[in-house]
Amino acid sequence: MGLSCSREITDRLGLTEKMKDQNTRMVYLCNQEGEEMSSGAMRGVPEVKPVLTAETREIILASWEIIKKDIERVGVVMFMGLLEDPDVKGTFMDFRDKTAEELRASTALRSHVLRVMGAVEKVVARMDSEDKVVTLLHDLGQRHVVYNARPEFLDLVGPQFNTAIQPALGDRWTPEVEQAWADLFRYITHLMKETMVM
Repeated sequence: MGLSCSREITDRLGLTEKMKDQNTRMVYLCNQEGEEMSSGAMRGVPEVKPVLTAETREIILASWEIIKKDIERVGVVMFMGLLEDPDVKGTFMDFRDKTAEELRASTALRSHVLRVMGAVEKVVARMDSEDKVVTLLHDLGQRHVVYNARPEFLDLVGPQFNTAIQPALGDRWTPEVEQAWADLFRYITHLMKETMVM
């Protein structure tokens, strides 16, 4: 699943060479059937909501126990990667004019990181209760509309998250773990976009 995604898509999304080398499969750019998704298709909401299998949920729960021990660092690494994109950075009033060094030292960034990682933790904790997850993510999507966040920016979070958690997981990082988190972020993105683009 997801092994046919090409480098061309990653180039159009502006992923760095280092990120491409670390994630040669780029599984998060594939749909459930393993077909490539164009950046244009990712901006809308796919017709079929991704499904989180029991095995995927089990992998996520087990790896989250390790990730959450280093939650702030993982979140900062993820956001520093996201903020390399000038368009993404421009949507954050508090971060627009800051250098990378200023961002790393920013209490505003750390506060935002902890809110985002807290939302991920809530999704992980509620995976077995789809109604609760849907309510949570629809609300989060609506709040992002208020913040003027562009829906397509959500597609960048999963790849950055996977890049950030890989060092934290060490030898527990496997293709199955990578795929499970990619699937979770496709699921999160889908549900948030339902209230952002409809």
